[in-house]
Amino acid sequence: MNIPLHLKFRRKFNSLFNSFLAKIFSSTANTELLDIKKIDTIALIRPNYRIGNIIFLTPLINEIAEHNPNIKIDLFIGSQNVGKILSPMPNVDQIIDISRKLLVHPFQLLKFIKNTRTKKYDLCINISSRSLSSQIVTLFVNSKYTLSFNDEKSWAPVTHKALYKGLFTHASLQPLEILNGFGISHYQHPLELDIKLTPQEIEQGEDVLKNLLQEYKVQTSKKVIAIFRNARFDKKIEDAWWKDFIIHMNELKNDLLFIDILSPDIPSKLNDDILEYSNKNLRELGAFFRACDAYISADTGPLHLAAASKARSIGLFNHTIIAAYGTLGEQNLNIDINQLSLADIAQQIIQHLYRES
Repeated sequence: MNIPLHLKFRRKFNSLFNSFLAKIFSSTANTELLDIKKIDTIALIRPNYRIGNIIFLTPLINEIAEHNPNIKIDLFIGSQNVGKILSPMPNVDQIIDISRKLLVHPFQLLKFIKNTRTKKYDLCINISSRSLSSQIVTLFVNSKYTLSFNDEKSWAPVTHKALYKGLFTHASLQPLEILNGFGISHYQHPLELDIKLTPQEIEQGEDVLKNLLQEYKVQTSKKVIAIFRNARFDKKIEDAWWKDFIIHMNELKNDLLFIDILSPDIPSKLNDDILEYSNKNLRELGAFFRACDAYISADTGPLHLAAASKARSIGLFNHTIIAAYGTLGEQNLNIDINQLSLADIAQQIIQHLYRES
């Protein structure tokens, strides 16, 4: 993937700085297992602002809830707006925003540290043991216990370490291994993304779609497919490809209706023959995806939002690895589009959409 130079530099700097600190600070940890039944509050550290990376926390959050439904989790992430995707989940208590601006605003940083130290947690979990920002935030959290992976580049002091065995390839399932610190290795919740949409949210998504179809006087018997054309860096698929793709799909089936999902980076729809929809509220957007017959996009945050909303999700992959970032769930489909013609891709999707017919 063609990653911008500034991101490559930042990652390299963070890696070197972590290695330097790890040599200076030695971190010993208790070898005894934690008892999840005795934990009431958790600070979960993941200072990231990407939609997909935040949604990738849901398998861990849901698995913790399976073992102790009464646990309340505060999420320390990089964007409160993105964090709103998870805030209504049953076990999520607060979303704490760790903005990058804190580093250049000392007074805001001091206020953040003071507020963070005010609340006492039973446990702080850092799932990103090699992340410089995650380790720094871990230092600020006031907790009885601190749990992280056993990693040679981890320098932040912890009370307990979990052994990472590399059981999972998918990025969203890898954090589950932090539960080794509790002696948990058998998982009770399905191994998939789930933001726990409420019945009310699901019904609202259905109503929004119904009203949109009525507004455009569209037959409700058509299969409704939402598409999202944006993605980061080389993952983005060009508009010309999407136009040809829709032509191939319509040649195979004449009962398809496409809805173009717009965003600040995609301000206008692909052509006049399709509908358009946008919503800044990501949970409402996820409910809308669920109401559609399918959602299709490249590997991007909204793809994982769709999967976590239990929409039938179809991921088109051209640079990232499906095994690590594919959409999870039996109803979903992942396609490596690099070696396939548009006709082959359209045929695979049509077979998937109509396999129950």
